[in-house]
Amino acid sequence: MDANRNEQHAEGDGGRRRAGLLRVLPAKPLLSGFSVAVGVLLAIALAATIAGISTVLISIFLGMFLALGLDPAVRAFERRGMSRAAGVTIVAIIFLGVVALILLVLVPATVRQIAAAVEAAPETIAAIQQSGWYRDLESALGVDLSAVVAESIRSLTSLSSFLAISGGVLKAGFGVVGAISSFVLVVVLTLYFVSSLQSIKGALTNLLPRYRRARFAGVLDEITQSVGGVVAGGVTLSAINASVVLVIQLIVGSSIPAVMAIVAFFVTLVPMIGSLVFLVIGGIATLLVSPTAALVFVVAYLVYIQVEAYVVTPRIMGKAAAVPGVLVIIGAMIGATLLGLLGALVAIPLTASILIVIRQVWIPRQNRQTEPPDDEMLTP
Repeated sequence: MDANRNEQHAEGDGGRRRAGLLRVLPAKPLLSGFSVAVGVLLAIALAATIAGISTVLISIFLGMFLALGLDPAVRAFERRGMSRAAGVTIVAIIFLGVVALILLVLVPATVRQIAAAVEAAPETIAAIQQSGWYRDLESALGVDLSAVVAESIRSLTSLSSFLAISGGVLKAGFGVVGAISSFVLVVVLTLYFVSSLQSIKGALTNLLPRYRRARFAGVLDEITQSVGGVVAGGVTLSAINASVVLVIQLIVGSSIPAVMAIVAFFVTLVPMIGSLVFLVIGGIATLLVSPTAALVFVVAYLVYIQVEAYVVTPRIMGKAAAVPGVLVIIGAMIGATLLGLLGALVAIPLTASILIVIRQVWIPRQNRQTEPPDDEMLTP
């Protein structure tokens, strides 16, 4: 009887192995292989298409990103008793005014300061080479830095370098044209998304079954409010940071204070680490004025960083983004690796959105599961 039972167990095991093998192997290997190959080709074609229209996709994403940042201002006008249409109109006018201010005031001033800095570069280099700290540095390194600088300038002004720079300038010209068109597209998309944000959210909600719409609409509204608060707060903090940098640069006698302020604005859009990164950039750039000016800038900017961290940021951001600091840094690093500055900017809103989904959807669903599933109860 034991032998017969062992034979039955062996036959049962063999049958299960054959059944498992039949489940793994397709019934029509040739057709299945062809389908897999076609799927791979379609996936490659889709990836190539997305890469080809990546600029347009980034413009759309940036327009939606800015629209969410303007939405808190529209909500503020609504809380004051205005209709949404009136709030959108006022916000759109203010937004276009800021864009016009940037184009008509900041851009020409920046170009003039860059041109003046280029014209004054030989005198600046000569003054630096005559300074005491420069000579001390040459003595410490044992290298004739003046000869290295002169050789670098000669190599940059050679014929081959000129041809390379000419080709680069031509490409840069096409890049400027593309940047202008992308800028106009982002402005138009931002205004469109601000005016139609409610209808977009309603359309997304209608795609779900009726019994899920209320829950989805609540989570979506919370996400848009959180993302809008983060974007608006981040832009406000960067604007304050740029203003402080402008004042400090004017005090230390920098020849390009507007340029430094614009760089500070974009760099400090990256949360937490942006101010520290600009501390290094600003310190090195101010070193061209004088070591004393660089020291003054570093000390003053360090003081402002502390004030920003403990006074300004809590007042402006509030509870807009309840994201742990470690997730902020990790998200910014991942976003910067994938999409550069834009990826670093959207890292915090995306992280906050994921945390909202986890808190509002995933955790309640897990809390409702008070008993193990049937398959786990049967497992010894």
